[in-house]
Amino acid sequence: MNSIILQGINTDDLKKIFREVLEETKQESKPKESGKRPVYLNRFEVVELLKISLPTLNNWSKSGIVQSYRIGNRILYKASEIEDAIHSVKNLKYKRG
Repeated sequence: MNSIILQGINTDDLKKIFREVLEETKQESKPKESGKRPVYLNRFEVVELLKISLPTLNNWSKSGIVQSYRIGNRILYKASEIEDAIHSVKNLKYKRG
């Protein structure tokens, strides 16, 4: 068994060290949040990004190719889901059934 001999450390310094270790342990044990808020794009930004028309985007939203979110009168799209939709279509291009 290893033993630690503390010499030359007063109680205040020892308490400070314990607090720092406890804080580090507490922060490591917390579930890590991504910290990133999702980026939302409006219809015009998505149309410009994908180089499509508004009716095409509307049809894709209805058919489920891209997921849209309605907040009041606004229709928004998550940027990450738009990129996922691009990758899924790209993967299906060469898939034979």
